[in-house]
Amino acid sequence: MGQQDLKQESRCWGVFDLTPNTRLQFNCGDLLLDIASGEKDWLMQYELKTSDTVHNPCIQLMGTGEEGWSLANKQRIVSNNMPQKLSLTPVMSDRAIVCRATTTVVLLPKEQISLYVAVPLWLQLSIRGGKKPLLDVSTERISDTWFGLNSREGVMSYALRMSEQLDIQPSTNHGMRVTIEIRIKNESNEQLNLDKVSVPAPHLALYVDEVGHFWTRRITMVREQDEQATLTIDKVMSTGLAHQNLTLVSAARDDLGQHKITKALSALFG
Repeated sequence: MGQQDLKQESRCWGVFDLTPNTRLQFNCGDLLLDIASGEKDWLMQYELKTSDTVHNPCIQLMGTGEEGWSLANKQRIVSNNMPQKLSLTPVMSDRAIVCRATTTVVLLPKEQISLYVAVPLWLQLSIRGGKKPLLDVSTERISDTWFGLNSREGVMSYALRMSEQLDIQPSTNHGMRVTIEIRIKNESNEQLNLDKVSVPAPHLALYVDEVGHFWTRRITMVREQDEQATLTIDKVMSTGLAHQNLTLVSAARDDLGQHKITKALSALFG
């Protein structure tokens, strides 16, 4: 039986019915996720597309059957009492994301600036009562990178190129990306060259506004007089958005609270 496009929605996250003999296909950024339900199992496949085309988030209710099961990653979930609902939740990435500027930004001594970046989100698939998500995957192709002073001092991160922006113009083409304001203060007597910035994504909670754009709290990074820098997750939202106009989507993977963290300068700016 061929696939039949029965229904399409414009948002690929939330709680969805998945009754027996139902098949759902989710298109979230570069991620294509396909799930078919049986009486005692779910057949799930997914892959990250290689096209440079920006895909708007959507969900399709497909015809039943196992035609077209050709995606790269497959698994079968079995239970004598399969749930009939699934939850897809956008979350921040599980590692820091290193954003590399297309053009070096030079911050003069005793000055401050706000840079805005849009980084990819992850998507978690879970069921009611489950202690861990069944799937936790990026919605965009992103490469691994080692970020730090040398091969011994640093952390494994994700790499991303950014265009520096001194103002913000949210676009629906961002799809499954989140906009983050990074306020950088240079308290030293030397200029600070911003070739790259390590965004502490696991420490950030995720919010959505009324039109579906994703946001986080503002991050403040301060370069001190020595080769140290401090990182703070601020109480205010990026771009000064009002909390009452936002809805919490997911908590931070590793909540710092209001603590200030001191790190080597290279841990934040390379």
